[in-house]
Amino acid sequence: MTNLVRDGITLNLSDLKFVRLPENSNEGKRTALQHHDILISITAELGKLGWVPDDLGTAYINQHTALVRPDLSITSSKFIANLLSTKKYNTILNQHNDAGAKSALNLGTIKQFSFYAPNKNEQTKIADFLSSIDKKITLVNKQHGLLCQYKKSMMQKIFSQELRFKDDNGTLFPKWSILQLKDVAIRVTRKNKENNNTILTISGRDGLVDQMTYFNKQIASKNVTGYYLIKKGEFAYNKSYSQGYPMGAIKMLSNYEKGVVSTLYICFKLNDEQSCDFYQHYFESGLQNRAIEKVAQEGARNHGLLNIGVNDFFDIELQVPGLAEQNKIARFLSAIEDKIAIKRAELDMLKNWKQGLLQQMFV
Repeated sequence: MTNLVRDGITLNLSDLKFVRLPENSNEGKRTALQHHDILISITAELGKLGWVPDDLGTAYINQHTALVRPDLSITSSKFIANLLSTKKYNTILNQHNDAGAKSALNLGTIKQFSFYAPNKNEQTKIADFLSSIDKKITLVNKQHGLLCQYKKSMMQKIFSQELRFKDDNGTLFPKWSILQLKDVAIRVTRKNKENNNTILTISGRDGLVDQMTYFNKQIASKNVTGYYLIKKGEFAYNKSYSQGYPMGAIKMLSNYEKGVVSTLYICFKLNDEQSCDFYQHYFESGLQNRAIEKVAQEGARNHGLLNIGVNDFFDIELQVPGLAEQNKIARFLSAIEDKIAIKRAELDMLKNWKQGLLQQMFV
């Protein structure tokens, strides 16, 4: 089920699970996949999809995934898969919840699912047209992924000091210093006396974002005057671990002039001898995780919230260069980040364009 997707039909093969079957075993024959098969998640995240290409090789599914094998003499499986991937039909799939509060969808319900379709020739033409868009999406997604890998590689080399920068005269910058966070930053605890309503939450991809934009609803209480008010260029640390952030995420406010965050966050701003952009990349690299891990404990009753005191947090050690090298590093990494953002915007545009076409085709 983890290999199925919500916004298309291309299987996500980045996290395949491999199981060695005994020799001459009959196990798995019933669920062996064939080219043109359609896969639908039927538990937990209902309605995620996948279409089996001709180069997948030997593969099987488990009981969390339904296998739909269309009659290819009368229909195009790729047409049906694309139809099911539209928001309209995905919503219908989610409404066919046969287990009440417990998410589940059975094969009987799927077999009774009805839809409008043209003849097979037109179905094939539509599917081929959508496939050309899918190929473009796959290409741009690959380009985006390669840029992300390149940035990650450069960050590792830079922050391990395998790659060093030089000044304008070609001379290496001075040796990096080991400092504590309290040496370069001060805590921000200003309260929201102006009743600012830009309520921020931390997104791994987008940093500090407005809750209404991220969740499409307000999670915080209506009265946020007791929240911390932070300004552009200041940082917030969320002590909850999440995917990609095992010791919590530290993000800089860059999308808004001001905003408010929960007092569970630890907020701070850098002094004038430090580059905010450099530290934004530094914290994204996770270099501070080892220092945080030394002083943090996971609270069993805190749902993943790390037990780290404010003083302990500001005592963590950082290994950083001088301001001139900070600025050079920040400009270099920001240039890569700009290219990543362009590819991400192109990818989002293509996905939205395809989804718009699907909505118009499958009224």
